[in-house]
Amino acid sequence: MAVLSLRYSGKELRNFPIGMGDAFVIGRHPVNDIVIDNLAVSFQHAKIESIADEFLLIDLKSENGSFVNNQRIKAHWLIDGDEISIGKHSLLFSNPKGNSGAEHFPASIIKTMQIDTEKVRALLQRSKPAGRCEASASKEAPVENRGDFKGKLVVLSGEKQELVLGNTPVRIGKSSNADIRVRGFGIGPTAAVINRLEDGWYLSYVGGLSRVRVNREAVKTSAKLNRLDVISLGKTAIQFLLSAGDGRSGKQTGST
Repeated sequence: MAVLSLRYSGKELRNFPIGMGDAFVIGRHPVNDIVIDNLAVSFQHAKIESIADEFLLIDLKSENGSFVNNQRIKAHWLIDGDEISIGKHSLLFSNPKGNSGAEHFPASIIKTMQIDTEKVRALLQRSKPAGRCEASASKEAPVENRGDFKGKLVVLSGEKQELVLGNTPVRIGKSSNADIRVRGFGIGPTAAVINRLEDGWYLSYVGGLSRVRVNREAVKTSAKLNRLDVISLGKTAIQFLLSAGDGRSGKQTGST
């Protein structure tokens, strides 16, 4: 298994194992998989996608850029020993059993990833309050954007399960490490990931032959989840719900 070692001033802070099918977002905000709390790091700075048995680092159009071995990159196939520099921190990529590169992958794969990167930036821009007119906002939007509402996933078929959403990404897929495990032909180890951004929860397609759908429509890159939306993957159906609670702190509201 590949490992990312987060370092600062030569000191190792934490290790992050990365398996096949995983997707890691790196940034300053707590919603990210790898959080670097430094003002030189963007809200969502970069991400690493697992494609087959290779790992692709993508800069999310960050303010200060992402560097591999002191060279600024937009997208870079990682190999064992690569040093990623983000702000004043570094991430050492270790993958001794990996291939020496990913030249056999077509350029269209990287292009697709860059389109997805632009989508992430658009979502962040949309979350800014400037210029938003309350009169023109949809009836659902104010409720979904309120911080005092909690998101919840309820599995409607297969293994019965309820999962309260917080700031930690939720992974859906075939892997035994998935938060919601879905079995079946063509299901990716991590088929989709749900992340919370400033204006709500978003489902992003990661991989697998079987496409994840929201209300029967295939998700090509990412989609914002609305109240009562039904997520389907294989024979599993999952409903997204909202309920009152202390969404800002991530704690349930208690009696006073």
